[in-house]
Amino acid sequence: MLFKHEILSLKLSYKFKIWAVWPVLFAVCLIMAVGCARFAPAPRTVSDAHVPESFTLYDTSTPAPDQWWAAFGSAELDGLIQEALSDNLTLRKVAARVAQAEALAMQAGATRWPELDASGDMSATRRRVTHDLDVSPLDAANQQMGALNTLLGSALGSAAGTPTGGVRTPQAGVQAAQTLLDSGPDSRVTTVRHSYGFGLSSRYEVDLWGRVRAREQAALLDLEATREDMYAAMLSLTGLVARQWLEIGARLQELELVREQLALNNKSLELIELRFRNGLATALDVFQQRQMIAQTESLIPMLEASLEAAHYELAVLLGRAPQEKVMVTASGLPDPGPLPAPGVPADLLARRPDIRAAGLQLEAADWRVSVARADRLPSLRLTASASYGAESWSALLDNWMATLAGSVTGPVFDAGRRRAEVERARAAVNERLAAYREQVLESLKEVETAMMRESKQAEYAQSLARERDTARATYEQARERYLSGVIDYLPVLTALTQLQAAERRLLQAEHARLEQRIHLYIVLGGGWMEQQLYDAED
Repeated sequence: MLFKHEILSLKLSYKFKIWAVWPVLFAVCLIMAVGCARFAPAPRTVSDAHVPESFTLYDTSTPAPDQWWAAFGSAELDGLIQEALSDNLTLRKVAARVAQAEALAMQAGATRWPELDASGDMSATRRRVTHDLDVSPLDAANQQMGALNTLLGSALGSAAGTPTGGVRTPQAGVQAAQTLLDSGPDSRVTTVRHSYGFGLSSRYEVDLWGRVRAREQAALLDLEATREDMYAAMLSLTGLVARQWLEIGARLQELELVREQLALNNKSLELIELRFRNGLATALDVFQQRQMIAQTESLIPMLEASLEAAHYELAVLLGRAPQEKVMVTASGLPDPGPLPAPGVPADLLARRPDIRAAGLQLEAADWRVSVARADRLPSLRLTASASYGAESWSALLDNWMATLAGSVTGPVFDAGRRRAEVERARAAVNERLAAYREQVLESLKEVETAMMRESKQAEYAQSLARERDTARATYEQARERYLSGVIDYLPVLTALTQLQAAERRLLQAEHARLEQRIHLYIVLGGGWMEQQLYDAED
């Protein structure tokens, strides 16, 4: 069996006459002075974030630049980033969300002011009424006989050339003819009536407990959080553009390195073939060198594919079509410079837009608790109206009516719905608080990880540089011994393979270190985004 549960919601409504409103308004102002402060949320402190005192690799020697890409000293990179910040489609989507949040905040703020509506109307009514007259048959016959005599007398007088006293005017003849044709006398009346009206009406809710103000504050904080999302998207975009710029530069440099290695391998093949023709080398030496050349050539197509893909990706980031190739003239990788100082962990609370957004969302949730709590208390609404109406424009303002009323509405029984809303809002605050703390910890982890990875990547690149130098010395020694006929060609081939592989790994390691540096700059945040956005709007 199914049972239908119904929730009963009762409201008390009181109407005040115009002379009783002002004492109520005075009392309301006193209540508002206490009520607004009562439901305002307590301010949040830095202790809510559980921030440690310092980072593991703390260094104050080189502060991070505000516009971090300036550390690479590339005008080309600066131009690409400025174009992306202006034309990137992802940023335009986020900007549209900011505009929506601005409209919602404006709507929430508008509820703090009275609403005023105006109305006007004009109408015209045309009415035609026909009334039949009650006439006796004898009177009707006499009227028709009189009309006939009038017409006959007029006709005889006209034939004799003398007046007969019948029809004195043409109108009389027409009226006599109408009397003979009509079945009976009637009366037709047509009236036209005009009506003009104008009215004003206003509604206003007195913010007794700060509910309307709390809703506005929550909307404003949501707007600020959306703007922080915009700043985070701008920061992330600069990192993506810089990575693709580095990718193109690294692939160009690697292609140049592989082509140089291929040219060296071809020269070595010519030397071995010459020695083979002179009986100083074997056919196996020739085949091994040709295999080495084929392996080197096989690297070029994939490098070219990666280079083209990086061009496509960069073009889309700039808001262009993928086929519109972006010209990048970087001939090599920039110098990363010293490791930037991360500052103290508390600085991230101000520099990271994602942390600021999470904090603003937490504050907005606090204000929504105030909204839910104030919604459990009575509300006072004032209404006023004035209307004017008349049948002519000149008398429009002479006929008017005005009303002013106040109503107090409060919940009596709602089966716990409003209390549940308060509990839901408080649970949302706990969720936002946990999300804020999690975001702070994730940010700290990202900074620590980025600094650790770049430090280890620098050590790895240094070890690869030593390996390359050792491989080059080994190759030169093996080549000299081979040319002297002391050893066969296999040690030379092995040393050459290791040398060229070490050169490519070193280039890739330097590229990876620069990517780690970019990641470190991104996770450290910055405050340049707001000024950049204002400059773009101007």
